[in-house]
Amino acid sequence: LSVECLNNIEYFDSMSGILGAQAGCILQDLQDYTATRDHLVPIDLGAKGTCQIGGNVSTNAGGSYYYRYGSLRGNVLGLEVVLANGEVLNLGYNPSHLKDNTGYDLKALFIGAEGTLGIVTKVAILCPRLQKSKCAAFLACQNFEQVIKALEMAKSHLGEILAAFEFMDDEVLGVVKEKVPLPILEMYPYCVLVETHGSDEEHDLAKIEKYLSSAMEEDIVLDGVLAQSLSQVQDFWKVRESCNPCVAEKGFVYKYDVSLPVHDFPLFVSEIRSNMPPE
Repeated sequence: LSVECLNNIEYFDSMSGILGAQAGCILQDLQDYTATRDHLVPIDLGAKGTCQIGGNVSTNAGGSYYYRYGSLRGNVLGLEVVLANGEVLNLGYNPSHLKDNTGYDLKALFIGAEGTLGIVTKVAILCPRLQKSKCAAFLACQNFEQVIKALEMAKSHLGEILAAFEFMDDEVLGVVKEKVPLPILEMYPYCVLVETHGSDEEHDLAKIEKYLSSAMEEDIVLDGVLAQSLSQVQDFWKVRESCNPCVAEKGFVYKYDVSLPVHDFPLFVSEIRSNMPPE
């Protein structure tokens, strides 16, 4: 079943930031559309150039900025869905309101349901204002405990401007560097990509510089690079977004979106690798 022909943007309210679009709209197109109107779609994926907003909603996709903007379940204000019997349901899609505390939240049943209850055909999503400043740092850590400490320090030092915190280990980066240059020349067991979104570039840059300095002084971060331009921010993200495709080129990749308590990541990864056949 394809909804690619349902690709019209039906409305955008600049006062409320509510965007109404058909399910076949490409995520990148929606990002570009809202950006020209000083807003952003609160989800960003490596596959944004091909994935459709209806599929994003049906899988409750998380994306890179989940920490800052939350889940799609929290940002979708309304849906239009078609049931198996052909019935069309307007679940707060038109009109869509920022606040609706009436009755049951039926639209939530279809978010993440992967089409099992009905097909999403239209989406109303809340779009926050486009950030005025964006900063990023690519950091290196010796062990996972340092990654945890770097995250805790980022929460306390960067606070309201922290938008993303993504970590990668040396095994995946070893594969990525064959195709994409890494910001840090030396290989470390773990690398972290930190990004901030704010409204004052000078203020935000001072905060992330202080964060990086403090993390190095406390030997939490061993090495690091602070982006000097938006193009360098994009270069950092190219490394992160190349992880999946670069690994996939090496053979079959089984991917599943697993959520774990942060402290359980090393054990989970170790157990998975111990059960894999040798290369």
